[in-house]
Amino acid sequence: MRASSRRGSTLIEVLVALVLLAVLGTAFITLLGQTAHTMRSVLESERQMRGAGEILDRLAVVSRRDLLARTGRTSLPRWTIEISQTSPTLFDVAVSNVDGGLTLARTTFYRPDSANAAQ
Repeated sequence: MRASSRRGSTLIEVLVALVLLAVLGTAFITLLGQTAHTMRSVLESERQMRGAGEILDRLAVVSRRDLLARTGRTSLPRWTIEISQTSPTLFDVAVSNVDGGLTLARTTFYRPDSANAAQ
């Protein structure tokens, strides 16, 4: 009688182990899917931040007169650039994503008025 009850308990232990393996495998596959989605999202965010930074790099060398001419909101195919003059020498520049309207990069440029500097 003992041998037959022992065989039954071994079968139950094997079934429990298989169920545990199946649950863990499912959890692992779900985790891998979420990780892949997160990595794609991070790469896309990095690409957008790099693009916004490149726009700010281009605007960093623009003269005061050009910044004044570009004051306001400008829409490009993937970006919205907003330039505002906050004081006679300071210009706030914000680069946003056209899709979500989220501001990706913002800075302030100092451009002294060369007419007043000479006096």
